[in-house]
Amino acid sequence: MEILKCMVVILWNILATSPRRQAGLVIGFSIAPPSLDIPKDDLVIPVYETLRITCRGQLTLAWAWPDQTLVAQELNVRQGQQLPSSAPHRQRGVVVSECEGQPGRPYCKRLVLRGAQAKDTGYYRCYYTNVKAIIEGTTAISVYVFIRDPEQPFLLRTGQNSDLETLLITRLSTHVTVPCLVTVPDLNVTLHAYPTPLEKADMKWNNKLGWTVPRHVVDNPLVIGVMCVATLNGKDYQSVNYLIHTVGSHVYDVKLFPEDPVELMVGETLTLNCTALVEFNTGVDIKWTYPGAESTSVPFIHPYREILSHATEAASILTIPSVNMSDTGTYSCNVTSMDSSHTQLLHVTVHEKPFIILGYRNGPVVEVTAGQKSVKINVNVSAYPTPETKWYKDGKLINQRPEFKIKRIRMHPKHVLEIRDVCREDAGLYTVVLRNSAAGLEQRLNITLVVNVVPQIHEKEVAEPSSPYPSGSSHVLTCTAFGLPTPSVTWHWRDWGPCVLNSSSTMGLTDSSGHSDRTTNCHNWQDVIPQNTGNQIEAIETSIEVVDGRQKIVSRLHIQNATVSVMYKCTAENKVGQDERLIYFYVTTIPEGFSVSVLPSEGPQEQDRVSLCCSADNYTYERLQWYRLHPQALPQELECRSVHLYAEMLHGQLSFQAESNSWVLDHTIASIQLRDEGHYVCEAQSRRTGDKQCLFRYISVKDEPPAFPMLTGAFALQCNRREADVSWATHKPHADLQDSVLISIRRSP
Repeated sequence: MEILKCMVVILWNILATSPRRQAGLVIGFSIAPPSLDIPKDDLVIPVYETLRITCRGQLTLAWAWPDQTLVAQELNVRQGQQLPSSAPHRQRGVVVSECEGQPGRPYCKRLVLRGAQAKDTGYYRCYYTNVKAIIEGTTAISVYVFIRDPEQPFLLRTGQNSDLETLLITRLSTHVTVPCLVTVPDLNVTLHAYPTPLEKADMKWNNKLGWTVPRHVVDNPLVIGVMCVATLNGKDYQSVNYLIHTVGSHVYDVKLFPEDPVELMVGETLTLNCTALVEFNTGVDIKWTYPGAESTSVPFIHPYREILSHATEAASILTIPSVNMSDTGTYSCNVTSMDSSHTQLLHVTVHEKPFIILGYRNGPVVEVTAGQKSVKINVNVSAYPTPETKWYKDGKLINQRPEFKIKRIRMHPKHVLEIRDVCREDAGLYTVVLRNSAAGLEQRLNITLVVNVVPQIHEKEVAEPSSPYPSGSSHVLTCTAFGLPTPSVTWHWRDWGPCVLNSSSTMGLTDSSGHSDRTTNCHNWQDVIPQNTGNQIEAIETSIEVVDGRQKIVSRLHIQNATVSVMYKCTAENKVGQDERLIYFYVTTIPEGFSVSVLPSEGPQEQDRVSLCCSADNYTYERLQWYRLHPQALPQELECRSVHLYAEMLHGQLSFQAESNSWVLDHTIASIQLRDEGHYVCEAQSRRTGDKQCLFRYISVKDEPPAFPMLTGAFALQCNRREADVSWATHKPHADLQDSVLISIRRSP
């Protein structure tokens, strides 16, 4: 495992320090890159000699060199000028000093390496310190320096004591780099494999990287390892041996458990688990960073690996047996493979003692509207350990209320109370109590829930929006409204007319129940004031009254004299909404808007001329029709809609009376007979609802002759009929004609 870790680090450093020269500026940067006083890409100096490189740029500069264990001595400009030009032979050291800038490049840093050794071979980079991104050719510039050492032609890095290293090859690799780096740039290096030689085709040598070999060349199962060999000054040299090992590289997932922020008390144990799910045979390095790394807390870190059916699980468990306040902070788990790096963060809070802090989230009063699907009462809670939570409504425990049992009221985690299908009865005082019995802590908070109710006008449910009003009469229009808070009621009026263009004579009423009056389509409303309302207004009275067991606002509009047909609207409004009632105030000269008259009377004499007149207000009714009921039909048992099934349809003369805006259907019987006696019905259909209305009249025909005075003794009767013979006769009531009295007749001259 240690060899694996070393190889991962070495390869990572090689890839990170490889140079990429770019010209010009990069998008997002408006500065020129630093420049060196060495025009070449590489430099060769003998071992134990001194390396001097000067870097200038537009911002503050810094240097980086291959051996990071070598600490530099930092000098200012004056101290750098006083630095001796020579030093004791083979005394190795690095000095970085300030130097004089140039026009356009005011900043300058000079690096001086004395007593250079073979292990100092590599890239020397100058970069801007106040720019986060280090981009070669833009914010940084590098030069490769060979420290030529004939005694050590192959480079050995600091800490590289073994003559065996492992080359890790991932499944996605197309080439393999054998990093046998050299200190002698022109060294003739060959690559040898064992136990089977390599195919030499397509292999490339780079004295700064090593040999690059196609993947298929080393995929030979007979190739176990490789090494680099060279001859210098008649002496053979070889690099370390590189074992070839194929590994996975893909990290599928990284999780840090627990996933939620952690809270503990001083003295408790903290345990965190960082688990990576990786491809089979994948090497990963799991590292922890945590606040107590510099404190006295000593964590235990336990790594483990487990091969699963589909992947490998690599994990690291961090345990701090007894936490203290300094262990509060962010804990980081970093998982690094050959191809990627993944980091998970978790915040840990260590508390000194138990506590409960309770406060309002949205203030002491929460307002909702009746009919709302759901409302959640939230509070701000900071507590450890988690306290017991109880909710009360008006002093009674919530979970003992019927609303809780039918699941309309629910208690959620994080001390949240939810009320579903909000109704007016949910208003009240709610109390949340948080209790930690073990620590003797308790906090409570009162929240008032106000349930607002959108106004509703009672008359819209029970009264017709339109009915005829007799001309010259006085009326009281009433609007009774309920809402919370108590609504205000206002009255408006407008001239009689359709609410929308091209509306029919039904005034656009769309609901046969009369509950929808389309007030939103009506315009040109005016405030009701005595001087300009069409009809004479006596007063508007508004009061709070108890109606159906509730306190409601009642507003009455007193119309003193109905003379003009207009439209009235009452509006009940509060802060959560409004309701409107539209009243079609139709003034008519026809009583009730529908009437029947019989002339000369409902009891005519046989052979009289009888006129049955049916009048109906044009705004309210249409389709007038006269019927005569069959003798066996009983009016009191008939519904108007079925009258036509038990009656004979009669013809009549239909006329329109413009002055009264009404229709008149007249049925005339020229000479009424006894057989015409019976029930007559006038039928009219409501324009608004389509329902039929009927008025019944019974015609009783009289058949008795005219009465004569009782005559006694001798008397004379004169009959003035010249065009025909006249005969006289008399009889007693209930007597035969044979009992008639003889009459003497004398004709007048």
